[in-house]
Amino acid sequence: MPDSLKPVSLVVFVMLLISFPTISTEWARMTADLVDEEDDPHFGLPDIWDGEQVVCIHFPEAEAPEDFDHGRTHIDYDGTEFMSDDEWNETGVCIGGFSDYPDGWSLLNAAVNSTGNAFQLNTTQYPFGLMVDSIAGVDPSQMPGNFSGAYWSLYHNGALSMIGITELELDSDSVITWRVDTW
Repeated sequence: MPDSLKPVSLVVFVMLLISFPTISTEWARMTADLVDEEDDPHFGLPDIWDGEQVVCIHFPEAEAPEDFDHGRTHIDYDGTEFMSDDEWNETGVCIGGFSDYPDGWSLLNAAVNSTGNAFQLNTTQYPFGLMVDSIAGVDPSQMPGNFSGAYWSLYHNGALSMIGITELELDSDSVITWRVDTW
């Protein structure tokens, strides 16, 4: 090899080493499949999030924000939208790939922040705990139609949570889901 190509080869090699983590992450996103085990809390989520923490927000179809009104969009922890599932039976978004969040409130805030506050929260503090009033401007108490007694309900690993978001202790692979329910 001529001496003039050695520095160029070294620069190319160093650039590849530096960009390897990015290439690896993007490859994982491009080749991700959806978890298809129905009893898994990660069912319907990208397999690269299996074992990670996830926040899903499911909007009533007529109330979903414009960019999230078809199926379910998947956004990674760094804010990168990388997959959409138009066949999913609800409209909304899942933000995942998080780890080490001890409680639901810190995970929810991390998810909202990672999207540039596209899913901004409005809350009210009551003596019994924190109530999420609206997510991304969707306030169930203000929705037209048959939504009497509507509220944002919290699910943890597929089951309705009996405690609030600030008291919810998470596992390393917890999936929390918000959806509008009525009483």
